Order: sequence, then structure tokens, then C-alpha cells
Amino acid sequence: MFSSGQKIFALLFMVIFLIVVAVQFYKDKQKSKTLFKGTYWVLISIMTVIIGYILLTKLIY
Repeated sequence: MFSSGQKIFALLFMVIFLIVVAVQFYKDKQKSKTLFKGTYWVLISIMTVIIGYILLTKLIY
């Protein structure tokens, strides 16, 4: 379905994207602490959904 080069690109893209988003999040969090209360719960829930989706698709296929 996907070549090994496409899989490597997708993995690197996701890792770099997450690093950039995390760095920007921490920069913004330092500027305005009141806007970011409870954001860890959102991050945890998103990661749980993504991991659940990956595990579910691995079990099905």
C-alpha cells in the first residue's frame, strides 16, 4: 500500500510537526497562563483517540 519511503516521510513529518507544535505551545503558555488551564486533558484525550485508532486498525487488519 505505502512504500517504505512514504512511511519514513510520514513518520518524520509527524515527529517534526509534534515538536514544532509543542515548542509553540510552551512559548504561548509562558505568555498567557490563564488561557491554557486544562489543556493537558485535551492533549491526553487526543493522544488516547489516536492510539486507540491505531490499535483498532492493527487488530482488524
